[in-house]
Amino acid sequence: MLLLGALATFIFVYLPDRVEAPAPTVRDAPPPVQNGRPAASPGDVVAPFEAADLARARNRAEAKLAEFFQLEAELNDELNVNAWGAEELKEIKGRASTGDQMFVEGRYRESLDEYAGAVHDLATLADKGRALFESAVENGQAALANLDHRNAADAFELALTIRPDDRQAALGRDRASALPEIVELLRQSERAVLRGELVAADRYLAQVRALDAATPGLAERAAKIADARGTQRRRATLSEGFSALERDEYDTALAAFNRVLRDNPADPDGLAGVQQAEQGRLLAEIDRLRELAQQQESADEWTAALATYDTVLGLDPSLRFARDGKTRIGDRISLIEAMQGFIDDPGLLSDNDEFARAREILAEASADAAAGPLLRSQLDDLRAVVERSSVPVALVIDSDNHTEIMIQKIGSFGTFLRHELKLRPGRYTIIGSRDGYRDVRDEIVLEADSDPVDIRCTEPI
Repeated sequence: MLLLGALATFIFVYLPDRVEAPAPTVRDAPPPVQNGRPAASPGDVVAPFEAADLARARNRAEAKLAEFFQLEAELNDELNVNAWGAEELKEIKGRASTGDQMFVEGRYRESLDEYAGAVHDLATLADKGRALFESAVENGQAALANLDHRNAADAFELALTIRPDDRQAALGRDRASALPEIVELLRQSERAVLRGELVAADRYLAQVRALDAATPGLAERAAKIADARGTQRRRATLSEGFSALERDEYDTALAAFNRVLRDNPADPDGLAGVQQAEQGRLLAEIDRLRELAQQQESADEWTAALATYDTVLGLDPSLRFARDGKTRIGDRISLIEAMQGFIDDPGLLSDNDEFARAREILAEASADAAAGPLLRSQLDDLRAVVERSSVPVALVIDSDNHTEIMIQKIGSFGTFLRHELKLRPGRYTIIGSRDGYRDVRDEIVLEADSDPVDIRCTEPI
């Protein structure tokens, strides 16, 4: 209780004498204005939302101002704006200065509007400069096409005023500067053509080409001179070609006509000459191949003759003699191969079908009146083989009287100890079978003096 009493005495009696009263605040000027309203004084407190809104407005104004400076730099660097749009640029910068004043006064929203308007005006001015440049280049190109020196020079000078480093505009200006000399050279070339001095006319065009290879109409003028120079050359070359045709010198004629067509691929006389030369050369080649094929046939060179006829048909598939020759030689080659097959393997004739086929081939070969030595020799050999195969010979088979004997394509003969039968000479397969034993098979070639064949099953299963 004593302690609490002492503390109360200190607060209410002693402490008030030791604390000074605050001095009153004096405002000699009205408060500043910020965004249309009084700005907060040092003693005032700004609401947090209001402070954040002001900060956002200031940041947006600063960003738009930075965009203005960037666009202004681009206008200066890219389009040399001071050379053609200085007055408009001055007005736009004045508007930006107004925005600066508003910004300094803290009127951030209003300064943002001014900055945005200035940026829009700058962009419009840039578009105007680009359009002006493109129009100047187009006008310059059109003037160059018309060989109009004055307008071409003026147009490209304007373009270079806007973009001093543009290569296309600089090239156009250089081409325009050469136009007076080019026009004079073109006139001299035309006069030379009228006088028939075609070499001189070409020389003048070459000088123009050296000054400006893109001069309009240059190719057409050169073509006109070339046509005039080629007329006389064409006549002489055609005469050379047709003279060679009369001498059956087809390669020489083709070379001449092709020289004419190099100058004019649609030249009617040149095309007709080429057609006649190629036709003559084709007929001469066909005659040569016909004679060669006949020689090959006479020498029994059947494969070579067949290849020759194929070559002829490759040149002209409609030639009757080549088609007939190919068919004839093809049949003859097939006939020769078939006969040689029977001659090399007479055993085939044991088969009735093969024997009948051999006799048909023999008759067909005998009817070939144009057969050469090779075919006649094969015909004699095949005839001998067929005659030998036509006379049956004895086949003697020995067995054990337990083995069933069968001859393929002939028949089954049961069991026996020895059996003899008559068959055509040739190849036969004899099969022996017995219950409980492994089958045996023997392929023989039967001839007139063949030994007996032993067939029996001896290997138990």
